[in-house]
Amino acid sequence: MPAMFDLLALAASRTVIVDGAMGTQLQLAGLGLGECGSAWNLDHPERLTAIHAAYIEAGADAVITNSFGANRWVLGRYGLDNRVEDVNRSAARIARRAAGEGTCVLGDVGPCGGLLPPLGAIDPGELLAEFTRQARALLDGGADGIIIETMTAVEEVTIAVRAARAAGAPCVIASLAFDHLPNGLYRTMMGVSPEKAAQAVLDAGADIVGANCGTSMTTGDFARVVEAFRRVTDRPVIVQANAGTPELVDGCAVYNLAPEALADGMAEVVAAGARLVGGCCGTTPAHIAELARRFKAGA
Repeated sequence: MPAMFDLLALAASRTVIVDGAMGTQLQLAGLGLGECGSAWNLDHPERLTAIHAAYIEAGADAVITNSFGANRWVLGRYGLDNRVEDVNRSAARIARRAAGEGTCVLGDVGPCGGLLPPLGAIDPGELLAEFTRQARALLDGGADGIIIETMTAVEEVTIAVRAARAAGAPCVIASLAFDHLPNGLYRTMMGVSPEKAAQAVLDAGADIVGANCGTSMTTGDFARVVEAFRRVTDRPVIVQANAGTPELVDGCAVYNLAPEALADGMAEVVAAGARLVGGCCGTTPAHIAELARRFKAGA
């Protein structure tokens, strides 16, 4: 399906607002602890439509499909490994119906849930084939591009980028999760620096490089990561920050950063050079509405 929305052109003209968290919104809509959120693409499409619609009403230029863990390995934990195409195609169709033609739909690809050799047993060729299968189903369902999120291993994220390209994605975003280390450096869980990550995904064919989620990452930290990206590339940068650091309340992670505080911090991220901004864990339509109010003004 040809792209209906030119995200790169929009990012060249102004700050693009991406939507916020999906997981916490699913929980608010009734997803139980330990249940498969991706299965809702098949079982509860109307609830997903409402989540996407709330983000669009808040001012999001782009919404991300509910397919973060919709690969063979993660779905296999729930007995759905034979429904990969169905789950991903449905995820994209649901988002596309909510978005219409005026909002970009990004097909979400997350980590496979395992490790490549020598640390694990997932075969690189098999991973490429499975990520290609997932990306192709998302594009078939109506996604305008592919966003690869929360990656920590450079080998896995570059395979995912190559897979998205092989599937025919017109736009490919590669976003990694960095941690703020005690020594002040920023690295993924697998030890990858922002500079190395950016160079690797761009060499693999990504159009946009980014950072999302992470541990002990304030908006100021994300701004430093953007500056690191900018040292190696002038390609567009996306940042999706959490709503602060989670606190455990009755065994559940609670994110308490208010929408206004998130937007205040994201001003530094935009000033550092990010062209696309959105939310990750704990963010809500209220957070995205505040980002849209601040950064779409005058567009």
